[in-house]
Amino acid sequence: TKMDTKVEHMDTTVNTSTKKDVALIVLNSQHVNSEKYSDLHHVSKDGAMMQKMLNGYETTVSPNVTDILKEVKELNEKHKSENSVIGRLHFHFSGHGVHNARIFITEEEKIKAIESNITTKITDTPVGECLVGRAGKLFSIHDLKHELLTLGSDTIVITLDCCRSESRGSKTRGQISEEVKLLSKEAISQTDQEKIVVLYGSLDGHSTLDSRSFTLELFRVTSKGNVNIPILSLASKVNASWKDTDSDQRCKSDIVEVGDNWKDFNWPSNTTVEGNIIIVEPSELDPRIIYETLNQIKADVEMLKNE
Repeated sequence: TKMDTKVEHMDTTVNTSTKKDVALIVLNSQHVNSEKYSDLHHVSKDGAMMQKMLNGYETTVSPNVTDILKEVKELNEKHKSENSVIGRLHFHFSGHGVHNARIFITEEEKIKAIESNITTKITDTPVGECLVGRAGKLFSIHDLKHELLTLGSDTIVITLDCCRSESRGSKTRGQISEEVKLLSKEAISQTDQEKIVVLYGSLDGHSTLDSRSFTLELFRVTSKGNVNIPILSLASKVNASWKDTDSDQRCKSDIVEVGDNWKDFNWPSNTTVEGNIIIVEPSELDPRIIYETLNQIKADVEMLKNE
């Protein structure tokens, strides 16, 4: 199920009058394999906060997506059919993530290897950092970048509110008994990489808590999307906010800087230039929310113990 929200264009600094800002928000809160991937009850709140921060973008919200690649391709086809000229393209994902090191080989490939007496096999399993679909299908972040580039936007910002650990799934992960030829990675050109920013909600190899999401912290530091922050200092603002609340979670940005190419880029938009950290108003500290959050933290801790 998808929900399209079209709103008035607001960014007059970066885009011309013919360009529009586009966002795809994927919210995977429920999973078919609940034993491997627990449901994430705060993801829907992440979606509402991200929509508010991206107020000015033509936004597509996609909850509980099974095939993330297909979802991105559908967005691509939609805007190609509309002859869209995109200034800013934003992709957000809240859900489970994994650094996949376990390679699967099809029965057909195994039989072929036995008959031809070869030890090197070929697989199409995504490896490295991946987003997890509702039924467990993986979509690599590398491939995501390639797909987003086909929309031809001026810039791309990716926010990933998910784990990056290798601890999920089978305990035999990484212990492959036979040599496997991994799916090749097509290089992304230097020029294209200069226009992509990836904001990771956790550090490499670390898990995250659903109740203290990266999206929630973005919502706080941007004062619900009303304060625009220079993209070059956004990760620093979030980490400072986390540190002030004694949280040990940290985010990081992946950005290619060439001279001043990102100097004048503010997020979520360029309508104003402010960078103050905003503290959540007391009115938001509803006792029911605190109770729900504590229960979710307890569930998160139990999940980490079982991994």
